[in-house]
Amino acid sequence: MTDAQPPKSPKAGKTPSPQPPSSPISPRLGNIDAPIEADTADADSVYASSVVTDTTSLRSSILAYKWEHGRRYHAYQDGAYWGPNDEKQQEAEDLSHEMFKIILNGLTLAPISDDVQNVLDVGCGTGAWAIEFADAHPSSQVIGVDLSPIQPSFVPPNCKFEVDDVIKDFTYPDNYFDYIHIRSMTGCIPDWVQFHRKALKHLKPGGWTEHIENSGVVRSDDGTLGPAMAQWWGIFDKIGKATGKTFGIAETLPDVLKEAGYTNIVERRIKIPIGTWPKNPDLKHWGAWNRQFILQGVEGFSIRGLTDCLGWTYEEAQLYLVSLRKELTDPKIHAYLELAFYAGQKPEAAEESTAA
Repeated sequence: MTDAQPPKSPKAGKTPSPQPPSSPISPRLGNIDAPIEADTADADSVYASSVVTDTTSLRSSILAYKWEHGRRYHAYQDGAYWGPNDEKQQEAEDLSHEMFKIILNGLTLAPISDDVQNVLDVGCGTGAWAIEFADAHPSSQVIGVDLSPIQPSFVPPNCKFEVDDVIKDFTYPDNYFDYIHIRSMTGCIPDWVQFHRKALKHLKPGGWTEHIENSGVVRSDDGTLGPAMAQWWGIFDKIGKATGKTFGIAETLPDVLKEAGYTNIVERRIKIPIGTWPKNPDLKHWGAWNRQFILQGVEGFSIRGLTDCLGWTYEEAQLYLVSLRKELTDPKIHAYLELAFYAGQKPEAAEESTAA
């Protein structure tokens, strides 16, 4: 069998998003309660042809990246984020950005206005989302914040990037942002309720915060998971307990947002296949992107946590990753992850309390 050719890894600001095929599945409604029907044809071979100014000045110490096991990590607040920031991982981030756009059919879930003004992108990574949002909303001023200064030099005039640790107090005025965007920050924050209360403080009354996370639990509706996939969530649960930063935020976001003080919470939970095994063409398309994203990023997701936190040897970690990659490309395994999309609004009456 010829394996599917995955979608190419896009670079921020250079590659347009592929257009998703039409489908009865609405990303605005979610598909979490619907089983995914497997395609009995040779899914991979059939599908192959169709897919797809900072708050800390940029001192030399910020650019003195740390290297472990051949992977490069951020220097500022070393250890605050568990993943590498090298080109390989940046390509994985850009793949996930394109996948999120396809699933949402756009950049946002929150009902924000076209003339939105002040926007914050928390943990902006490569800056792909911030750049595209700034291009699409020329009236806005977009700030992207990350631990790593890895964003492009040439960006829209209404977009800028800052190096900062978002666990610390924000350096922005209260009631300042119309929209705060948070994505793929699992395993990064020790107290999510406290973090969202802080975000709410800097959000204008009536403004929106959007938070998107990928559940780390690999699931299968027909019992076809392999042992490496079945082990995946247990590994990250242990890493989260060791670091004090949970990887299970996707499952608890509704309660977190409510406790933090958001209202009018919008929720979308969607099954995202791993691979091209589904019969539905939209899910097949999503699955191709998701598998390539995971294959591109799986070592970066795992290697530091396995070795530094769990005490595995480098060789043990690599052997596990070999088994996991094999299962990720096995069309007989009908696995999927859940994506959790949430948006919450700051109450209009909150201005006086946050300004106090």
